[in-house]
Amino acid sequence: MCFSATASFTIAAILAPVAAYSLVTARVEPRWLAFAAYPLAFGLQQAIEGVVWLSLASGHSQMVALAGRGFLFFSHFFWPAWVPFSVYCLERAAEPWRRRWLLALAIVGALFGLSISLPSLLFDHWLSVEVVDGSIEYNTVLLYDDLVARSVLKVIYAAVVVGALVLSTERPVQIFGAVILVSLLVAEHFFAHAFISVWCFFAAVLSIYVGVMLAIRVAPRERVA
Repeated sequence: MCFSATASFTIAAILAPVAAYSLVTARVEPRWLAFAAYPLAFGLQQAIEGVVWLSLASGHSQMVALAGRGFLFFSHFFWPAWVPFSVYCLERAAEPWRRRWLLALAIVGALFGLSISLPSLLFDHWLSVEVVDGSIEYNTVLLYDDLVARSVLKVIYAAVVVGALVLSTERPVQIFGAVILVSLLVAEHFFAHAFISVWCFFAAVLSIYVGVMLAIRVAPRERVA
């Protein structure tokens, strides 16, 4: 996450009851379950970055490397794969073309996520972590560094994640996608030096909306049942 260990652990703590509510509520309508996992995953990711902050402060380099790779697993692989997959699960009754696009995005997201995360997860010198201007910067070496600009990779990442959300037939999910896009643009403009950490922090905060969404879309059906 960004800003401090306290901020990281605070967001993780706030997301814990949101995650529990979301997952319990989604059991009424299982197609929402994968989507309902967002607060849980973001909470875990932010807790891991809290450990990164503490490890950097204590100079524990081995723990920095371990926790940094835990954070990177979520930011670089899990989200580009899970977001389109979760929307694909949600759209069980959607038009065939929509489901095909969502499935394609899930596959592309998983493969793309592997390509930008696996080397840094496996090789020590492909990832370094430091604090820059009050935020954590994850410096990664990518397979594409000599071929494609980082800005292009960010566009691909955003296209997979945001594209899947706006492809949903559920209006609240489309709105969530639009807000996530705004948070991406803000993070890129104001915190480019620590884009990964800051955007994940914004997205974690925004995932509280998932609980609100489920309260509106699914909880009333639970009460009727």
